[in-house]
Amino acid sequence: MPTGRAKTWSRVLFNLLVAASLSSPLARAQSTPVETPALAARIEFLVAKLRETPTDTGIQSEARALGIELLRGKHYEEAAALFVALRDATPADHVALYGGALALFNLRRLAEAEVWARAAVDKSLGAGKPGAVAVEASPSFGGIADAFVLIGIILSVKGDNAGSIAALSRAVDLAPGSFDAQFALGRSLYGAGDPKGAARAFRASIVLRPTDAEAHFFLCTALERSGDNLSALASYREFVTIAPNIAISHLGLGVLLVKQGSAEQDEGIRELEKALAIDDKLYEGHVSLGRALIRAKRPSESISYLKRAAELAPDNPEPHYQLAIAYRHLGKVHEAQAESAVVKQIHESRRSAQVSKPETTPPRQF
Repeated sequence: MPTGRAKTWSRVLFNLLVAASLSSPLARAQSTPVETPALAARIEFLVAKLRETPTDTGIQSEARALGIELLRGKHYEEAAALFVALRDATPADHVALYGGALALFNLRRLAEAEVWARAAVDKSLGAGKPGAVAVEASPSFGGIADAFVLIGIILSVKGDNAGSIAALSRAVDLAPGSFDAQFALGRSLYGAGDPKGAARAFRASIVLRPTDAEAHFFLCTALERSGDNLSALASYREFVTIAPNIAISHLGLGVLLVKQGSAEQDEGIRELEKALAIDDKLYEGHVSLGRALIRAKRPSESISYLKRAAELAPDNPEPHYQLAIAYRHLGKVHEAQAESAVVKQIHESRRSAQVSKPETTPPRQF
């Protein structure tokens, strides 16, 4: 059963901030159909004009601006159609190529998006002049760093960690002031099993956006995964300070404090309680708090949290195992035995499910 933090890790892959920063391809969202007849007519008009008079720079500028507006509104189908027309009219327009790549990415058309993004890089670099691009002092929509970020994310989705890291490192070299480049590099390094490198990138992203909750969360997670618990603890405390109303900040701090031992246990319990007061559906919060209360010799208080954990994850034996321990501490032998029986039943069901799985390899042909 994925923990609350693990689920957050998987969610961020598709958590794009298009509405806030159109240069950010950090995730994907469902395309929203254009519902305004006037807007649909405007798109149709611009597509037709780009085909009739492809050299009209005024029409090109208007189409480019509308394409970005369509991305902001998550109208990816229409944005893609407009950027196709714009690319056909101005094949060397790297902004149009990037905009089309971003629209295709959000439409789950990864192969096409990669082709467009690489074309955007090529047009930005200039044919035969790979060293001609300088560091971007103030990255704007469709810059070369944006294209490298998108390529890196596409390669990450495809499972090419080495290619992803190379592309994102190039983006950071070109635009060290790009939050998206630093954040995406951190995510890719973490996915490749380099939490220390990821932590450095997440720290750089926090310098650029000191109050970004996701960047703080991932820095904490990377530090904890790297084994640097002291730095992780300090980062979690900072995370709680900047995001006191986000349950995951209190959850992470509480879990880590409880791990530290009895000296930090009471504070850890309080943080876990705060997390659950914000979000009662956090399985990890309930099971961690129940476990901590047992260790604090408060088994009677652990029961309700462990029961809630069992409700949230009915196929997970851990809450029942902890309930059995709590009941034994309370001298409730029958209840403890009943929970132990549930643990055994869950394990047996899992073994049976493994044995009964259908054969996945095709039969041999003779």
